[in-house]
Amino acid sequence: MRKIAHYVLLLICLALPGFAQAQSQIIGTVLDSTNRSPVVGAYVAVRKNTPDAKPEYVTTDGNGKFAISGLSKDTYRIKVSYLSYKDSERTILITDDMQNAGTFFLTEAVANLKEVKVVGAVTPMEQKGDTTQFNAAAFKTNPDATTEDLIQKMPGITVTNGTVTAHGETVNKVLVDGKPFFGDDAALTLKSLPAEIVDKIEVFDKLSDQAQFTGFDDGSGQKTINIVTKTNRRVGQFGKVFAGYGLDDRYQSGGNVSFFNKNQRISVIGLSNNINQQNFSSQDLLGVSGGGNGGRGGGGAAGNFLVGQQSGLTGTNSFGLNYANKFGEKVDVTGSYFFNRTSNNNYQTTNEDYYGKQLYKETNSSGSTNLNHRLNFRVEYAIDKKNMLIFTPRLSFQNNQSGTLKNGFTNLNDGTALNSTDIDKFNKNKGYNFNNDILFRHAFDKKGRTVSVNFNTQINDKNGSGNLYSKNRYFTNLELPGDTIDQRSYTASNAVVLGGNLVYTEPLSSTGQLQFNYGLTVSNSNSDKETFNNIRPDESMYTQLDTLLSNSFDNRYTTNRGGLGYRYRKNNWSANLGVDFQNTNLYSEQLSPVKAKVDQTFTNFLPNLMLTYRSKSGTQFRTFFRSSTNQPSISQLQNVVDNSNPLSLTAGNPDLKQEYRNALNMRYALAGANRPFSFNAMIFINQTNNAIVNSTFIAQEPTTLPNGIVLEKGAKLTAPINVDGSWNARTLITYGKPVSKIKLNVNLTSGFNYVRSPGMINNVSNFSNTYAYSQGLVLSSNVSENLDFTAAYSGNYNVVRNSIQPTLNNNYYTSSVTARVNWIFGKGFVISSDINNQSYRGLGAGYNQNFTLWNASVGKKFMKNNAGELKLTVFDILKQNNSIARNVTETYIQDVTSRVLTQYAMLTFTYTLRNFGKMPTRENSDRRREGFDGMGGGFPGGGRGGDRGPGGPGSF
Repeated sequence: MRKIAHYVLLLICLALPGFAQAQSQIIGTVLDSTNRSPVVGAYVAVRKNTPDAKPEYVTTDGNGKFAISGLSKDTYRIKVSYLSYKDSERTILITDDMQNAGTFFLTEAVANLKEVKVVGAVTPMEQKGDTTQFNAAAFKTNPDATTEDLIQKMPGITVTNGTVTAHGETVNKVLVDGKPFFGDDAALTLKSLPAEIVDKIEVFDKLSDQAQFTGFDDGSGQKTINIVTKTNRRVGQFGKVFAGYGLDDRYQSGGNVSFFNKNQRISVIGLSNNINQQNFSSQDLLGVSGGGNGGRGGGGAAGNFLVGQQSGLTGTNSFGLNYANKFGEKVDVTGSYFFNRTSNNNYQTTNEDYYGKQLYKETNSSGSTNLNHRLNFRVEYAIDKKNMLIFTPRLSFQNNQSGTLKNGFTNLNDGTALNSTDIDKFNKNKGYNFNNDILFRHAFDKKGRTVSVNFNTQINDKNGSGNLYSKNRYFTNLELPGDTIDQRSYTASNAVVLGGNLVYTEPLSSTGQLQFNYGLTVSNSNSDKETFNNIRPDESMYTQLDTLLSNSFDNRYTTNRGGLGYRYRKNNWSANLGVDFQNTNLYSEQLSPVKAKVDQTFTNFLPNLMLTYRSKSGTQFRTFFRSSTNQPSISQLQNVVDNSNPLSLTAGNPDLKQEYRNALNMRYALAGANRPFSFNAMIFINQTNNAIVNSTFIAQEPTTLPNGIVLEKGAKLTAPINVDGSWNARTLITYGKPVSKIKLNVNLTSGFNYVRSPGMINNVSNFSNTYAYSQGLVLSSNVSENLDFTAAYSGNYNVVRNSIQPTLNNNYYTSSVTARVNWIFGKGFVISSDINNQSYRGLGAGYNQNFTLWNASVGKKFMKNNAGELKLTVFDILKQNNSIARNVTETYIQDVTSRVLTQYAMLTFTYTLRNFGKMPTRENSDRRREGFDGMGGGFPGGGRGGDRGPGGPGSF
């Protein structure tokens, strides 16, 4: 820890000389000329009054104010612009250290937008502070394109199986004009909004509401996309409805309709189909999923890839409603409700190689039904200019049923058969999750002095039951060649988490700010499991309690955390430096079948550092370091055996300790209006001490475990343990450039990923090292709205090395080549086609395959404004669709094939609604993203935690 502190101080000392230059600052205000209200989010460009000077950009804060530092005493040209307003310009001579440019009054532009023609090239991408901004006008899409189609043309953004990734990180939140849309469901938002209403796409790291207010990053930020809508699309109705039917009784129907009226926005969505289409994220399928092979241990996949369609055949029925409105100038409300019902039928074959010790093969036929209700709500109440209250409750209910027929077989590498099992199991689970945040923020009269208090409540409850019937055979045990398990189990778990956090900030100077914070969190949870054996198989009398498979467990975490932080900003540099002291008590008590207690206390120092440099031309370098802890879950702690697969048992470990994690992220970005390209380079390094990983014991002969359970030869027991030496390092480089001569956007990606996963097999440590090299190329058209095509290639070369069995070291390669075209020609005729070729090399026998999925459609648009379309689609023309996955863990290598959707044809009718009203006269009070309505009292500038742009009162 001392070495880390020395390095941090050295880095700050090296950076401080850059802060020492005495330079000037321009400040000013931008107001609406009609009602004198602040214009929020207006772009301000400042450049020396010479022809070759490069401009510097900032945006106005919640009070319409702006500030630009690091200027020499000279003559400057200031230009202020904002959508639906005329530009305002003036020249100013800087004579003082702080020069007031006065007030800029913007006048509404009265031109008919339909008559406006954009002359010259549109800048595809700009770096504004910590925000990467893409201009939608630079990326041409078809009239029917969704926002998801649009963002896939943008450098550094990908969408794979519904997961959105930006700059190498998963996007967990998508906002629309700064407001939540259907909660945190990124996939749902992108699929629901048409591309034609989008003006800009902003990608940034959104801080928590409290950190956004203070300007100090608390480590709970999320990679976020904000969709900025066009001003002339904020009043009207838009959406589409569709219905289709095809061969083999395939069908789909649904739609989405939005009603926008300035601040009031209502969106309704619905979907019903049996062709594996879904309009929601995986959060609606988690929490009460049925059964499985445990999964209680740590670790996880070190080099995973999954391609092809969603495994199995899935039917979906869903409905959702989103509402947003602003009541007066003080109350801002957003809320949503979403329901879905999914049913899935799947057939899988699995091969697992336990690093040369033995092989396990499995066939699995399963079916499941999942019902989910999800409600999200958010109220922002601006009590006055200095005080705000934010109330954010979330509630979800789930109900799940699943059934599985499974056959498993274990043998040694020489082919000697060890054991087999035939399993029939059924599970029912239901539960709910409730989460509520209440945040109060107060800004004092002194700029930069703030106090904020956050209270959090989390409640979750889950209960279920399951039946397990299995016939097991042990080929090497002559005394016990087999047995039968016939059981019924009941589970119940609940947790209540109460937490509070107090943050106070104090300005030390015009460039420095101090933060004090204290937080207390108390978490109480319990988990009970009772397993009963059937004593009369013919009568199904499950009355005999199996104490070896039953357990009652209580757990309590108490965490006290206090810290001090310092924030410094001047000219093009900014730095955050802080350290927290954390004391955590972990108390666990097993109530039955045997009473036991574990009482542990952990004391940690958690340093954090952020250093940012931004040039006037848009270049940015940012480095971020943070230490944190992670507590084991109650399922990892509870020492009860899960025998849902009698050949592969799992259990918890009550002696687990917390993980201690160090994360270092670095990013270099090069983009701007004066550059014809964009470039991003990123490095992510994560190191974990006391990592929670899997320890697997494979019985070499019949073995009686400490709890009395007999593990037959070849059977496995997996439990979590703490091990040092876990590393994950990742690099990613993206380059994007529009090639105007051939009307193409070219996006290149290159990456390297290293994962070191520790584990243990039969008390011998194993380190699985995976090296993954990736290359990607995307060519997307910018020809016209009538012709849209994309061609892409991605290749991944993986090298796996492990310490136990070097002879099992493995290299494998996967590649994907895709091409997509959508052409509208003649009198509304449409031809669409997409081809995806997948190739696998270096996998196990039967898994090295090469297949092509080809889908095509032909359609005709008709009705007024081509609002109607009739389309014939053929899926999997070549009948080659497939699904293959490889998972590399610290204890085994796994190859899986899954059932997929096969060829069908479908005729679909779609009606598109587009009815936009008169452009609103003023939209400036609307925030383009959360945090834009700073409550006053702060330093000029600020942003999402210390970066330029509109910010809260604690920012500067």
